[in-house]
Amino acid sequence: MISGRRAAREAALVILFAIDAGRLTDVNEALAVFRDHLRGDDEVLDLLFAEDADAPFDEKRVGRARRFLDPVDPDGHWTFVDRLVHGVIDNRRAIDDLIGKSSLNWKVPRMNRVDRNILRLTAYELAFEAEVPGRAALNEAIELAKRYGTEDSGKFVNGILDRIAQELDRL
Repeated sequence: MISGRRAAREAALVILFAIDAGRLTDVNEALAVFRDHLRGDDEVLDLLFAEDADAPFDEKRVGRARRFLDPVDPDGHWTFVDRLVHGVIDNRRAIDDLIGKSSLNWKVPRMNRVDRNILRLTAYELAFEAEVPGRAALNEAIELAKRYGTEDSGKFVNGILDRIAQELDRL
C-alpha cells in the first residue's frame, strides 16, 4: 500500500495534467470534479493506493482512499492535494522559469505533458514546501515518472530536478 503523501502527489499530478490539457480550466472546479468523481469509483480508488496495477482489489484500500479524499477528515491528505495544485498553478511562471533554466536542450512547452507536470509538481515542493525533505520529493517524482511516463521519463525528470534541488540547496 502506498503512502498518503504519494497518493496525494498522484492525485495532484492527474489534476494538473487535466488543467494543462485544457480539460478543466478553473482550479477549484478541477479539484472538486476529481474528488467527487473518484468517490464513486471503487476500482480507481483501489488503484490510487495500490503499489502496482496488478495488485488484487482490496476493500480496505478503497476505504482508506475514501478517507483520503474527505476534505474535512483531519487524517486525510486532501488538503495536501489542494495545496500542491494551487501552489503549482499560482506559481507556474516561476516554476516554469526554474525548470527551463535547469533543462538542457528542452523548452518547457515542448516537454511531454506527464513529465512537465511531474517537474512542476516537484519543483513547487522544492521551492515552496520547505517542510518536505528534498530527497523525498525527488524520489517521489522519479517513481511518478516511472509509473506514468515513458521509458526515459525517470532519467529525464531526475536530471532536471537534481539541478533544481542543487540550485535551491535542497539536497
